[in-house]
Amino acid sequence: MQPLDALPLRLPSEGSDNSFPRHRRLLAGSDYKLVFDQAKRMGNAHWTVYGWKHGEDRTRLGLAIAKRYVRRAHERNRLKRIAREAFRHMQNKLIGVDIVVMSGKMALTSDNAILNQQLVKLLTLFTQHSNTRNRIKS
Repeated sequence: MQPLDALPLRLPSEGSDNSFPRHRRLLAGSDYKLVFDQAKRMGNAHWTVYGWKHGEDRTRLGLAIAKRYVRRAHERNRLKRIAREAFRHMQNKLIGVDIVVMSGKMALTSDNAILNQQLVKLLTLFTQHSNTRNRIKS
């Protein structure tokens, strides 16, 4: 076994595109309210995604996995991990967007691969929708 000093240490904030730093998160209730008031909504049986294209140079994610519908903490945490991972991989395509992800009824009974696939599909649809909308306006 190698000593800890010999192992390569790479912190997520050191040049990694796939990190999830604080500036990529919706933190305040007022930020969530803005998204819910201004957003377009897309969903399926697994997820509901609210997205607001604000035109600034930042992209943020908010998670609203309700305890009312997902009772057990480990299940809520699993859904949050999947949502964060999908966002990390899609964040370069979602420039200038604030997104709130909520779980759907089928989320508890589905496996991780299906949940990830369904969320990526929704995020992809959202990026295509917002990109075509901007082209029409210009």
